[in-house]
Amino acid sequence: MSGSAVHRVTVLLGEEDWLVEEAVEEIVRGFLPPEARALNLDRLDAQETPIEEILARADTLPFFGGCRVVVVRNVDRLSADAQERLAAYLESGVPPCVLVLTARALDRRRRLTAVLQKVAELRTFDRLERDALVSLLQRRARHLGKRLSREAARALVTVAGTGLRTLVMELEKLSAYVGDRTEIEVEDVQEMAAGGGAVSVFELVDAVALGDASRALRSLQALGARENPVALVALLAGHFRALLATEALGSGARPEQVRTVLGNRAWLYRRYLDQLRRMRGFDLRGAYRELVEADREVKSTGLPARVVLERLVVRLTRHMRGPAAS
Repeated sequence: MSGSAVHRVTVLLGEEDWLVEEAVEEIVRGFLPPEARALNLDRLDAQETPIEEILARADTLPFFGGCRVVVVRNVDRLSADAQERLAAYLESGVPPCVLVLTARALDRRRRLTAVLQKVAELRTFDRLERDALVSLLQRRARHLGKRLSREAARALVTVAGTGLRTLVMELEKLSAYVGDRTEIEVEDVQEMAAGGGAVSVFELVDAVALGDASRALRSLQALGARENPVALVALLAGHFRALLATEALGSGARPEQVRTVLGNRAWLYRRYLDQLRRMRGFDLRGAYRELVEADREVKSTGLPARVVLERLVVRLTRHMRGPAAS
């Protein structure tokens, strides 16, 4: 197949769905002006669309000449038979459209994966580490006409978690919150976090310490809507590490001590102290050991991360409660 075929089919892979969606829109903008999209743009979900329709749309010529773009999301959710049919279609020749496929991952055992490696441009969007998230948020802030300090970006990740879609939404709220001011500082993140009604890891830990499994599971569900389950385990572990560090510092620590021990979380010191007062008698070290075990289960047992998290929360509320739960 000729080199030009590679540019007719693009596969966007990875769990960072916000970046995947940004890449989809970039491709659409590059090939179709807004006025051409009503007739020459199809957006399909492989979970909901029969393979016959996907192939028919991909094989349809553009209306009135020009270019046609077909976006098919969740290609990895196609049945084995449907993947085989898509592989045969792509192997037979170049589609008359620009075909954009998205997937969390591709099964290397399938023929479709081998065919796509030959005929498509493959672009991967893995989950971003904290430093990469901070840099992306700073770039996004500039796009919004604001300057986000590195400390404020780190604070935002601490408060909102590592889910990129949620972080971008929270950054847009912050941009509106500061109004005409161009600088977004740590204090702005603090104030918005304190005044907002969003469920936070603090609420989840409060419910756990009180032994309130129902409330804890509701908080977990709300957090799970914006966080990858694996990242949620890390988020909870980081929170308990910060609580243990704050407990060691005590209530009279000097600001420089707090910054040295808590680092990016130093601005949450007073809030950690407040939570520790509500958790008097709670076995923090035992809870942290449970989290380490949950992290091992997620990475090595093959159990769904969501199941591991729910079992963890229930275990904590049943077995870790102290006088605060009485």
